Amino acid sequence: MKGIEIGIQQGIEQGIQQGIEQGIEQGIEQGIEQGIEQGIERGKIAVKIALILRQIVRRVGEVAPEVEANIQWLSGEQLDDLGEALLDFTTQEDVIAWLESALA
Repeated sequence: MKGIEIGIQQGIEQGIQQGIEQGIEQGIEQGIEQGIEQGIERGKIAVKIALILRQIVRRVGEVAPEVEANIQWLSGEQLDDLGEALLDFTTQEDVIAWLESALA
């Protein structure tokens, strides 16, 4: 009877250990995948911000530091909207007004 109990106990311990190891591996894999996805998304937003800043300079001249700082807070969708709206802007005040309404 003792041999069976020892075998059962060892089996349980091995099962627990394997479960822990698999859980850790899956957690690491998911963490890596999420990190990669977040990095890609941040990269896309950085590219959008750079493009918008260049468009503002071409459209209305220099970008005021506070305008640039506010643009950094925009979501990807808001950056897309700003890119479209820029086509109608003629002054930096237009950009500021748009940002004020978007960030309100």
